[in-house]
Amino acid sequence: MSDERSGRTAWLQEESSEKGFSRLYSQITRPLCRVAESGPSEFLRRDGSVREKIVRCLWYDQFIDPGKLRTEDGRKLAVFFPGHWNESAGPDFRSAEFAFDDGNRVRADVEIHVSASDWRRHGHETDPAYAGVGLHVVLRNDLKTAEIEHEKGPIPQLVLQHQLSRDLSDILTTVDPDGYPRIGVGREGECCRSLRAFSRGARWLGRFLDIAGDERILVKAARFSALMDKATPDEVLYDALMEAMGYGSNRGGFRKLTRLASLPFLRRFVPLDAEFSERRAWVEAILEGASGFLEGLAPASADEATRRHADDLNRRWRTVSDRLPGEPLGHSAWNLGRIRPANQPARRIAGMSVFVGRNISNGLCRAFLNALESVPGGGDERRRCRRVIEAFEHVFDEPSGGYWAKRARFGPASFGRATRLIGRQRLTDMVVNVVIPLLLALSRERKTSGVEYQLHNIYCALKPRAENAVTRYMRFRIFGNPSAGKIVNTLRRQQALLQIFHDFCESSDATCETCGFLAAIEGRTP
Repeated sequence: MSDERSGRTAWLQEESSEKGFSRLYSQITRPLCRVAESGPSEFLRRDGSVREKIVRCLWYDQFIDPGKLRTEDGRKLAVFFPGHWNESAGPDFRSAEFAFDDGNRVRADVEIHVSASDWRRHGHETDPAYAGVGLHVVLRNDLKTAEIEHEKGPIPQLVLQHQLSRDLSDILTTVDPDGYPRIGVGREGECCRSLRAFSRGARWLGRFLDIAGDERILVKAARFSALMDKATPDEVLYDALMEAMGYGSNRGGFRKLTRLASLPFLRRFVPLDAEFSERRAWVEAILEGASGFLEGLAPASADEATRRHADDLNRRWRTVSDRLPGEPLGHSAWNLGRIRPANQPARRIAGMSVFVGRNISNGLCRAFLNALESVPGGGDERRRCRRVIEAFEHVFDEPSGGYWAKRARFGPASFGRATRLIGRQRLTDMVVNVVIPLLLALSRERKTSGVEYQLHNIYCALKPRAENAVTRYMRFRIFGNPSAGKIVNTLRRQQALLQIFHDFCESSDATCETCGFLAAIEGRTP
C-alpha cells in the first residue's frame, strides 16, 4: 500500500482502540474544507459572517429587547406573535401579529434578511408573493433607509443589530439549531455518486458516521463549556433542560421562564432542608406562578383535586410573587394549540419541579452522575445503556398518585392511566442534547476520564430516534433514497447526519467542491 493511500485510510484503524469521543472528524474535514476552528458553525458562514438562518432564529424566539424596540422610521414596535415559520416559497414568516406606537394590531407576513439590500438582491420588490409583507426584519441596515419598497408600497424595517436582548455572541452559545424548521427537499447528492464511484462500502461509511456523530457531541460540549465559564454547571443544566422541555413551539417561553425563575432564585425561596414533597411543591408553585398558569386558576367549577392543588400552589406563590424580577409571563407567552397532551407546558413544568425539587440540595448534575454510577460497568453495553436510561428516568418520576399522573394541564384528568411526566422519547432527546455533552464538558474540566468513557459507551449503544426532516433529507442526499437502516443503525450515526448537514449542506455559501465529507470520500488530502 502506498504512503498516500495509507494516509487516507489510516483513520479506519482507530476503531478498535477508541475509548472516548473522537476528534478525528474535525482533523479530517477542516484541512479539506476550511471549516472554522471554533464557534457555532451552524450559524456562521466560512468567512465568519452571520447566516440568514440565525436572523430567523433571533426573530422567531424573540431575542430582542421589547422595551426599546423601534423600527427605522422611529416608531415603537410591539410583537405579539412572530408568525408561523414558512418552510415553502415566499416570506419567511406568515401571519405575524404586531403593532406600531401602541396602535391596533397588524397581522402580516414578515421577511428576514441579514442585510437590508438583500431584499432587492433577491428580487422581492416586484414579486407578488411578497405583497403581504408588513415588516422587513434585518440584522443590519446597509441601505440606511427607513423603509424598503414593494410594488404595493413601502414596508417598514426593523434592524436587530442594536436591539437584541443580549450580545449576539452570547446568544449563539445558547441556540441549538436542531429545534428550528428546515427548508428544502433532499435529492441524490454528489456524495452519493462518489460513494459508488470510489467503492466506499458500509464499513467505511459507518466509521465516518461514527466519528461525525462524536463531533456532534463535542460541538455541544464546547457550547456548554463556554456557558460554564459564566455560570455554575447546575445553572447551565437547569437552563438547558428547561429549554428542552419546550420542544420547538415553546422553547421561547421556557427560556423566558428561566430568566424570571432562575436556579439561584429558586434556591433563595425553596426550603433546602425540607422533605422532598415540600421542596417540589415550592418549586412548582414558583415555576407555575411565574409562567402565568396559576392566574385565575381553580374556579368553583374545578374538580376537587384541582382546587386543592391550586390553593396550595397559590398560597406558596403569593409569598414570593412580589420578589420575581419581572412580570409573570401570562398565557400569551405559550403556544397551547396543536400540542400533544403529554407535551403541554404546565405538565412539563411539573416534571421539572420533581427533578429540581428532588435534587436542588445535593446538585442537579450530581443527580445524573449518581444515576450513571448506580449501574455497574461490564456486560452487554446495550443492556447497561437501557439500565442507565431507566436510572435517568427515575430522577423525573413523580411519586405514585401525584396530581399530574393523569393530567396534561390544570383541570380534569386527561389520561386513562398514570403516565410518566417525562416520557422515554423526550428523555432520550434530553440525554443526547443536554446530559451527555454537559457531563462530558464537566468531566473534561475535572479530568475524570472514566466518566467520558461511560458516556461514550451509552451514546454508542443508543438506538436511532424517529426520523426528522433533516435525517430524511440526508438519507436522500447520501443514500439516494434506499433504506439507510442497515448503516444508520445507532443514534450516534443518526446524529452524524445532522453534523454533516450543518457543516456542508445547510449553508447557502457551501458547495460540493468545499465539502469535507465529499473530499474524504474521494481521498483528497490537504
